[in-house]
Amino acid sequence: MSTVLVTGAFGQVGKRCAEILLQRGHSVVALDLDNEKTRVTAAELAGSGSLVPAFVNLLDAEAITALVAQHQPAAIVHLAAMLAPASYRNPALARKVNVEGTRNLVTAALALPEPPLFVYASSASVYGSVNPYTHPERITTQTPVNPIDQYGEDKVLAEALLRESGLPVALLRLGGVISPDAQKTASSDHLVLMRATPGDNRMHTVDARDVALAFANAVERGRAVAGKVFVIAGDESHMRTHRELEDTMMGAFGLGALGPGASLPGDPADENGWSFTGWFDTTESQQELQFQEHSWPQTVEWVASSVGPARMVLTVLGPVLRPTLRAVLALQRRREKRGRYADPWGLISAHYGREALAGRTRS
Repeated sequence: MSTVLVTGAFGQVGKRCAEILLQRGHSVVALDLDNEKTRVTAAELAGSGSLVPAFVNLLDAEAITALVAQHQPAAIVHLAAMLAPASYRNPALARKVNVEGTRNLVTAALALPEPPLFVYASSASVYGSVNPYTHPERITTQTPVNPIDQYGEDKVLAEALLRESGLPVALLRLGGVISPDAQKTASSDHLVLMRATPGDNRMHTVDARDVALAFANAVERGRAVAGKVFVIAGDESHMRTHRELEDTMMGAFGLGALGPGASLPGDPADENGWSFTGWFDTTESQQELQFQEHSWPQTVEWVASSVGPARMVLTVLGPVLRPTLRAVLALQRRREKRGRYADPWGLISAHYGREALAGRTRS
């Protein structure tokens, strides 16, 4: 078995990918930032096999070069990133982490006597705003990239860097990853993104366990996947609208659905009036990577089972909380002078500044 370097190894996908690789007999060099949470996750994974925790910052080029030279991985699974919407608060730092951090890994990999397979976690955000009225077809790897936000632009730049590197590269563009971890990392930024997204926006989700499996399988199918792009999302049951998705998740937490009035619709005449993602055609990616193991109901049950005692409290308080939340959302929309349609990127730029948008849309 081989040595695999996994970045972002203690995040929602990384820890599950590392666990699969360890169970299959691989040695895993697990790279992540050093904090209490990552130390706890590293300790949990330590008994699964040959794990080498590596608390190294991607922006420390010398440390990255030394780490890669020491372990000489046969494959690199690059999951670490500064994600949206948190990245909107500091797009300059996000650019360094998401692009220059990737460059540091590429430079270190190119110095090895045998170039490793580089499996990269890209995002549906590379496709930008996809209007389902004018583009009803599903997103494929041939769909042109057209990022509308800073994060999607970061991913496009990193993809280009990897293509030009000469390394054997597999690009995995992820849909909306769902796991119980989300409730632990939710923030005010996520609430802004939720409010910004049109209720009828197409959302294609995927279970974090299935994403982890896709990366682990890619590692072991290097010759078949090198040079390819894959769209990674769940089976047909994972294709929802944003309002359906949000209401189902609120039901899983015990609160219950807020209903259609909690969201504004997207403008059918506005090509930039939609959030990512869209619905993917996963036929090829499923054939190659064999990763779709959990249906939408199974994912929802996974999330619901993780909520704990708070779920019962929310279920009891739901009849009171739901109308209150609907009233708060309506009041926020009036204060923000939002019109008939969601206009997600108008709200995002008003909240975070124009730097949250891709360069082509900045004034």
